[in-house]
Amino acid sequence: MSNIIYDNLSDKELKTGYWYVTHRVLLKKIGIFALAIVSGGLLIYGAIGLINYYIVDRSQNLALEADLAKNKLDQNLLAEINKPKDLQILETTVVEGAGGSYDLITEVINPNAQWAVEAVDYYYVFGEDKSNVKNEYILPGQEKFLLFLNYKSNKTISSANIVLENIKWKKVADYGSLAEKVLQFEFANEKVLSSKKSGLSAEQAVANVSFDILNKSPYNFVEPRFIVFLTRGKQPVGVTQFSVDSLLSGESRSQSINFFQDVSSGTTVSIIPDINILDSSVFKGFDNTGKLK
Repeated sequence: MSNIIYDNLSDKELKTGYWYVTHRVLLKKIGIFALAIVSGGLLIYGAIGLINYYIVDRSQNLALEADLAKNKLDQNLLAEINKPKDLQILETTVVEGAGGSYDLITEVINPNAQWAVEAVDYYYVFGEDKSNVKNEYILPGQEKFLLFLNYKSNKTISSANIVLENIKWKKVADYGSLAEKVLQFEFANEKVLSSKKSGLSAEQAVANVSFDILNKSPYNFVEPRFIVFLTRGKQPVGVTQFSVDSLLSGESRSQSINFFQDVSSGTTVSIIPDINILDSSVFKGFDNTGKLK
């Protein structure tokens, strides 16, 4: 027999404890019964839901599932939105040179701000004749001049049509900011000397064009390419391409170019950078010490 000591317990607390001891079996049965009622209610609720889903509302649910399974996106529309706009081809200009040679100039506009033409093949058609195929790139938003210089022909060429083939597109992010940072060239001291003033040749007309190029960008270039236009009014009367071996940041270069044609007074010169800044090989890099390679 254990000895139980009840200290400081009131009569009420003793009565409550005695009642719990004598009725705990009953309380346990009531708890089990309550849990059984709750579980049964949940089972009944679940059974009713299953019956409604698979029997009562079967047709409605199948229709809803079919609607949800449908592809809500118009794939053709998405493809059209993400597709680059076609290149805009402007008129081709034919500039006659000496000895049956012709320079062909076509301005092509890329209207896409986020699409570059990595490569495009082009050639010119003159009636039944056509030129060889050349390859070029066109940067996003660029007004690109496609050229075929010194095309030889026994026939007189007054007009030509350009044909573009095998256009290879590439999506480019934030090209505008890149071009603003990289393409910072300044051209100064442009001078055009006619064949009489240049004094280069007495037998053949040879005009001379000179100017200075300043690279104001923080980038160093390897063989940067430029296009030089001679214009009278708005009409091109001469064109050529040239490149220099390198052009470092902050460097200024003086350039002199001969045109084998006569140039009259009133002729102006325009220089346009033609550098594919999306090609890392056009930049001159640095080694681990920070010196130029």
